[in-house]
Amino acid sequence: MANALRILSISIITLIAFIYGLNIFLTKQVNDLVYAPKGIEMFSFAQEQVNVVAAPWYNIVLSGQHLIYSDDTAYIVIQTTADSVITASASDLVLLTLLAPVSIIMLLLLALAVSWLVNLRFQNSQEKYTLKVLNSQAIELLTSLNISAGITPKKHSQLEQLQTNFQSLNTYITNYTRESEVSIYLDKLTHLIDRHAYIEHLAKQLRLAEVEQFSCALLFIDLDGFKQVNDSFGHSFGDDVLIQVATRLSNVLRHHKISNLSPISQLEQNLARLGGDEFSIFINLKDDRNKALEVAQNVLQEIERDFVLGNKLIKISASIGIAVYPDSASTPQALLQMADVAMYRAKTDGRGIFKVYSPEMGKKIRRYHYLLEEMRLAIASSNFHMSFQPIVHVDDCAIDYFEALVRWDHPVEGSITPDEFIPIAEESNLILELGDWIMLESCRQMSAWYNAGMKKVAISVNISGVQLKHYDIYEWVMEKLAKTGLPAKALMLEITESTLIKASNKIIQSLEKLRGEGITIAIDDFGTGFSSLSTLADLPIDVIKLDKLFVSQANDNLKYNEIMHSISELGSKLGLKVVAEGVEEVAQFELVKSMGINCIQGYLVSHPESSVNVGHKVLQDNINFMSVTGTGRVRAYFVNKY
Repeated sequence: MANALRILSISIITLIAFIYGLNIFLTKQVNDLVYAPKGIEMFSFAQEQVNVVAAPWYNIVLSGQHLIYSDDTAYIVIQTTADSVITASASDLVLLTLLAPVSIIMLLLLALAVSWLVNLRFQNSQEKYTLKVLNSQAIELLTSLNISAGITPKKHSQLEQLQTNFQSLNTYITNYTRESEVSIYLDKLTHLIDRHAYIEHLAKQLRLAEVEQFSCALLFIDLDGFKQVNDSFGHSFGDDVLIQVATRLSNVLRHHKISNLSPISQLEQNLARLGGDEFSIFINLKDDRNKALEVAQNVLQEIERDFVLGNKLIKISASIGIAVYPDSASTPQALLQMADVAMYRAKTDGRGIFKVYSPEMGKKIRRYHYLLEEMRLAIASSNFHMSFQPIVHVDDCAIDYFEALVRWDHPVEGSITPDEFIPIAEESNLILELGDWIMLESCRQMSAWYNAGMKKVAISVNISGVQLKHYDIYEWVMEKLAKTGLPAKALMLEITESTLIKASNKIIQSLEKLRGEGITIAIDDFGTGFSSLSTLADLPIDVIKLDKLFVSQANDNLKYNEIMHSISELGSKLGLKVVAEGVEEVAQFELVKSMGINCIQGYLVSHPESSVNVGHKVLQDNINFMSVTGTGRVRAYFVNKY
């Protein structure tokens, strides 16, 4: 209704304006006729015969004109003289004025103006309606999101109300986006970004570096000794260490002014926790090529400071690998991998240091992955085989047991040593599959020998720390014995000193159960794990195997000699059998014998042999002695005592 009244008012005003304009043009026409009477018929009336009157007030078109009425026709006075009055028909003049070009143009302009005004009013009306609808929808959306709509005074327009509502929505969306990014990319423990967010950030930075032609560096940080913290004090203490490490690394970034906060989440993007005890720092080298080395040195200093955990002081260190873009790699994943390779070199070279990636390190990682894939194929195609090395008594040279040793003859590489492929198998967990085959094959072979008459000899199988963690070792071993029919007394398990001293209570209990079944437990490579000798009394072991390093040095180094002697005496007092590994010379044999060590293993006795050769020498030839010639040379043979 209001809009209709507005349109009607506009129309009336426009009509009045047009009529006034027509009046002006009519007056002009009358004035022109005074001087140039043409184009219209003129009428003359005698002065005494006519009555000249002014146009009525309500006749806007003829306003200001004088009229003469004759025979019901109105005439407009053009000119008067002493005797006559010159007139023209009012209707003719009005029609002439209407048809004049100026009048037509004015009429068109007024029509356009009216239509524009009407359209403008219509658009305003539509906009107000649209704003009202949008406001309603915005309020509904705010309500559904449990957000209070902004209170706007009634005097404010719909547009102002809509601005207020959208400001509330914008605030909510900004906060929600920030919280979502934090929730998705935040490492919940350290409050650093995680690996996925870090790689996305690296990709952006490397694209920028490529365009602007500058170098970048990546630090791969791995904590040394963190596992011992977890094992010794529990995971809650380990978590506290990681939190403190994250804080210290953040301080390093601020100190070196290499911080880069996300504009949305406000999280630090140049520092990430990659997982476990691994962290990484990204550094832009645009202004300083040596910045990465300075930061790495600062990180090492910060990590080496004492960690205060309750009433305990804990010391750890870090190994750092550095990879540089574009020298080391050109993609985020490759850059991380190369920094990881450099970090492992730092660990190998002593820990608590940093190393910059070089192509020589790349060869090692390529060799690693090559052997890893080849090992998978070898396991699938049964390309491994077993060899067996005898361990004999020092006194009568009778065989005490055989150590089962896995061998790999690669079709291209030839023989690949266990020192090279076993660490790869353990790191990749392939040792689980390979170790399963080794245990089954060793038990199967020993069962065959046992049934053939070799009843006083046992088989020794090396057990990896990975296997101890992933298996219930008791159930696993007993299953293999049941499957092959081998008596428990004919099996020995060899576990390295470094693995055994870190074993959990659950593993120790499982080993005790195995001993209860009759299985022998040996501690291998004794002397290399830096364990206290007093711990021997608490470990579930029957045999100590002295590392070959002691045997090789004992004749030349008094300290090694004394250590061997002490271990032999301690083993005797604890009722443990002591085995010396790596006996290769007669002098070493004589030394070991003089110390009262029970058994020896080494090339002086025999190299590892295939099962065929073992069967031939022990079961068929029945050679049962080790003879020493008059010249001191030793001829070693397998010995079998039935």
